[in-house]
Amino acid sequence: MVSDTKVSLTRPPGAASEPAASAPRDRSWTPHPPGPSDELLPPAERPRSEREFPVGDFESPPTARGIGPLPEGESSAPPEFGLELGLDGGLDDDPELEQDTPRFLTQEEIARGGMGRVWRAFDQVLQRPVALKRVHGALAANNPELIARFVDEARITGQLDHPNIVPVHDLQARPDGPRLVMKLIEGETLTTYIERLHQEQFDLEQAEAVLKIFSKVCDAVAFAHSRGVLHRDIKPDNVMVGTFGQVYLMDWGLALQIVPTLDARESGEFLRRSTFPPSIVGTPEFMAPEQARGDLVDERTDVFGLGGILYFLLTGRGPNAGDAPHRVLAQAQSSRPRDPEGHLVWDCVPPSLVAITKKAIAPAPEDRFPSANALKAAVEDFLRGGGWFPVRRFEPGEAIVTEGERGDSAYIIVRGECEVFKTLPDGARTVLRRMGAGDVFGETALLTGETRSASVVALGEVEVQVVTEKTLRLELQHNRWLGAFVVALAERFREKDAELTELESQSTPSPAAPEG
Repeated sequence: MVSDTKVSLTRPPGAASEPAASAPRDRSWTPHPPGPSDELLPPAERPRSEREFPVGDFESPPTARGIGPLPEGESSAPPEFGLELGLDGGLDDDPELEQDTPRFLTQEEIARGGMGRVWRAFDQVLQRPVALKRVHGALAANNPELIARFVDEARITGQLDHPNIVPVHDLQARPDGPRLVMKLIEGETLTTYIERLHQEQFDLEQAEAVLKIFSKVCDAVAFAHSRGVLHRDIKPDNVMVGTFGQVYLMDWGLALQIVPTLDARESGEFLRRSTFPPSIVGTPEFMAPEQARGDLVDERTDVFGLGGILYFLLTGRGPNAGDAPHRVLAQAQSSRPRDPEGHLVWDCVPPSLVAITKKAIAPAPEDRFPSANALKAAVEDFLRGGGWFPVRRFEPGEAIVTEGERGDSAYIIVRGECEVFKTLPDGARTVLRRMGAGDVFGETALLTGETRSASVVALGEVEVQVVTEKTLRLELQHNRWLGAFVVALAERFREKDAELTELESQSTPSPAAPEG
């Protein structure tokens, strides 16, 4: 379970103190001082279900300065940012429109944080629900830097036009502060999705569905990196799964613009490191060591966050989870993420997926996957290779399948060699072939519903993946026409195998009758 414990973290010795605000189910460390409105409303007091979220929790103000170069030290939005943006307050400030009704009808508050609030609203012009995000009026009036950061978040999110990044519809100047108009997402966080999966018996299909969601998050991160943007707060809480399967990476409030170094430009490498002054922001439970220490960050910092999502899937916690806020940060800074193998939720987690997770959260950036795309490729290879299939080991001489038995599983040899043989009517054994790594057997009985046509025995130590009948049929249902071909081939093979067995039995000489 994700902890609801409030965190209050401090910077390392010698750094300026920046108290943290947190909220239930939000473990972000944010630089604004705590106050009575620093947390989302408790569930019992919320006017709207937690299953409905806008672009992200309102706790973490952005630190980047938009997409595109700006003079050093210049903010992307001065206090009179409406003039710079060319905004006059939006359509709902149009006097003619206001005579009848405002464009956005505010319906209910759905989130509240230290910076402001998020409301569900209805766009009367385009006839659709939206999310309105705005800074608290008092903060907007007295904190130009906060306004600049809010505008940065809007610009970064708005310019990242990708199917898995929440769309921004508009940024409006208002007398009481800026307002961000976004797509309203109805669904649940990936945290809730995975926690529900953990509460049930392991289900292969659901587990693979999470990895397919994860692949879409990798797509969003890879796209942002291609535009020179780091997210810096990737975690299951910041991924929304829509009611129709949509996947969105949320909350770009800590996003950071990065640029290629001179060495990278000269060498043709695309890895970029931040040129902004180091700072410690993010969620310690899912934070890479270099980010937790305030060191320079790059794309591999976000790869660690993606690895944290895999870690949460396998263990139900983040890689730096601890029982106290200061210990969580210390764990993040220690360059020793917790090994997932000692905390697995399921006994059947394949070693290969654990290995992918450990590589993604490696302490040293150079030991991680070099990009979000590389991590996605490893996960997809895992899925294509039947990575979730359970593994069984057999000793030399041990029978894996026996001729004449009913079959409920097929097998893929991972390691070792097997011998396939038939037993003739006279008891003699006829060896048909040997099999090694990558070979499959036992599928005919599953597909035809008949008994095993041959026996398979381990010649040495053998390791196999087990494919159940249910799993095999589910895969064939994905391509029904292909499934029909596979079943037809299995039945014809069975017929020919029966004919061959009959011929072999007829060709075997009968024992000679005793003379007398």
